[in-house]
Amino acid sequence: MRKLTLSAVATSTVLVFCGCFLAGAAAGPAAAASAVAASSAVPTAPATLAPAGAGPSDVTVASPAAPGGTAPAAPAAVPNLALSSYDPSTGTAVLAPSGCSAPAARTATRAATATAAIQPGELIDSPPTPAAPHGALLAVTGVQPAADGSVAVSTRPATLPELLGGSSASLHSAVDPGSFQVQPQIKGLQISTDLGLGSGQGTISGGLGLTANATVPLPGGASAALSGSVELDPSIDFSYQGGFAGIDPQQARVGFALGAHADWHVSAGLTGSVPVKIPLATFSAAPVVMVGALPVVINLNFTLSADISADGTVTVDAEQSYDGTWGVHSDYVKGSGWTTTTDPGTSTVSPLQFSISAAASVKAGLLAEGSIALYDTIGVKASIEPYLRAAATGSLSVSTANPTPVVNGSLALYGGLDINGALMARLAILGTPILEQDLPFLAFHREWQIASLGSAQSAAPGVTWTPLNSSTGDDNLSAYLKTRPDWDLGAAKSSCPDDSRLIGLSFGSDAGLCTNATTAGLWDASHAYVVDHGGTYVGSDWAPGYAKDQCPAGSFVTGFSRNGRTMGVLCAKSATPLGTSTRTVWFNSSDNRPSAASGGDFAYGSYKGQCADDEYIAGFAYSEPWYELWAARPYALLCQKLS
Repeated sequence: MRKLTLSAVATSTVLVFCGCFLAGAAAGPAAAASAVAASSAVPTAPATLAPAGAGPSDVTVASPAAPGGTAPAAPAAVPNLALSSYDPSTGTAVLAPSGCSAPAARTATRAATATAAIQPGELIDSPPTPAAPHGALLAVTGVQPAADGSVAVSTRPATLPELLGGSSASLHSAVDPGSFQVQPQIKGLQISTDLGLGSGQGTISGGLGLTANATVPLPGGASAALSGSVELDPSIDFSYQGGFAGIDPQQARVGFALGAHADWHVSAGLTGSVPVKIPLATFSAAPVVMVGALPVVINLNFTLSADISADGTVTVDAEQSYDGTWGVHSDYVKGSGWTTTTDPGTSTVSPLQFSISAAASVKAGLLAEGSIALYDTIGVKASIEPYLRAAATGSLSVSTANPTPVVNGSLALYGGLDINGALMARLAILGTPILEQDLPFLAFHREWQIASLGSAQSAAPGVTWTPLNSSTGDDNLSAYLKTRPDWDLGAAKSSCPDDSRLIGLSFGSDAGLCTNATTAGLWDASHAYVVDHGGTYVGSDWAPGYAKDQCPAGSFVTGFSRNGRTMGVLCAKSATPLGTSTRTVWFNSSDNRPSAASGGDFAYGSYKGQCADDEYIAGFAYSEPWYELWAARPYALLCQKLS
């Protein structure tokens, strides 16, 4: 599991004033819906998942939870009303009588009753409607009846503590496949839902099924043949433990897990350029968690895509199998802040058949991107991509019928798993946004060697890609440096494994990427190193106007550090002579990475710069963004040839 902890200092003030919370999904086998008490002193509200199509259709009007109390909001006796229009930018909403049309006199009576019942300070809790597709949780600030029987209200965003008070609720449940809306993105896609005995119990037998057999056009006039089947089994997590004063929560969680089985076949002739992502289908659902009589709306979305990339002209025919369960969840604990966890679960990917020809490398994966949010305001999103990657000179063929690869030339075949994610922060106080950005959390990347052979069946070294992130503490992966004194005392720092070098950095976070591609074990046997602050070894102004750190000749970057508005570079002495050809790679306004860049999205949500596989980082330029004057960020890399 990879975790990111956001300090309570950064978030407690937001919680005290607006009572919002962030959280995420627990991975693992889905279970039946349950409600548990987090503390014997806090009353437990029963939490259940409303059946698909049987959830509430009318708004719930309630008196907010009393400050200092433990009881949740109390629903009011109000005629059946639905949210017919809502403008989030102004907070204006209209409630209209729901159900069949009624005589004008009865409508007027209902409107008068509703106007009397809906008073400033009351809460409006709406399920998804055409006016508010993601549901709405609002506090009324003004009421004005309309002649047609509707009620116009002015509102502000409300908070879960206002709705649930000091009560406690917990739910972990599979999502009914029948509640999903599925939109095919390619022709020939067949969709099925299994509503058998396993439905709703978190098992594949109760999941969503896709079957495809299609030819999809690719850029440059090429095409890819896609076929196979995928079964998805989503489940959600939601929990809330109110504070004893009824102001902000003690604990909270919201998130999702996804079980899947796939047998997938892709065949294509590719010319390496921009990676190709082919959306297959989008899934969306808005399950409603009933906490007692109060609905809490959760929005769940997935996109399933085929992901193909190459770095040469190559013909690939890959059939792969994937099985696994994975998830993400972010837990808030008062006093400690946020802890976000990515759990890769039991994911495995294996080749059923794989063939490649030409001198190139290719990657074929099945990408699932998902998000979960409360009323589309706060939540977590993540993507997972199990993939096969092969590098070959000549041709390669692998199949279950012939477990020994048939090689003409040389090859390296890998299985891999990438998980990336971010908290979706959309916090508001009285309707004024104070944080409108995604907060990335640590990515998970794992790649393992399946075969590495030459025409003489000789072993070839495996290539590793290792993400770094020092945003929550030092991330020193060098076994040698762990035995030495702190190489940049007082700074947040990261260092690569001893057989790797730094090859990428992110602009918006303290994240980097290491690799041993092309050349492994580059560090000299003496493990000599230096740390540069302020450009001691800068020879030419390769990034005018920016502060620069650079390694001396004959050394390469294997780590980086940041101490407020300054940065440092860790330089390791090379065991072999290095090249002198250099180029500047800027990445402060967009990603700047090689086509079909390996290593995955090592800094989700941030711009990234990356040198080519046959290059190393000799230095980087940095400054402070206008919106973050207290923190230095790298803007450009000095990429230099290995030989």
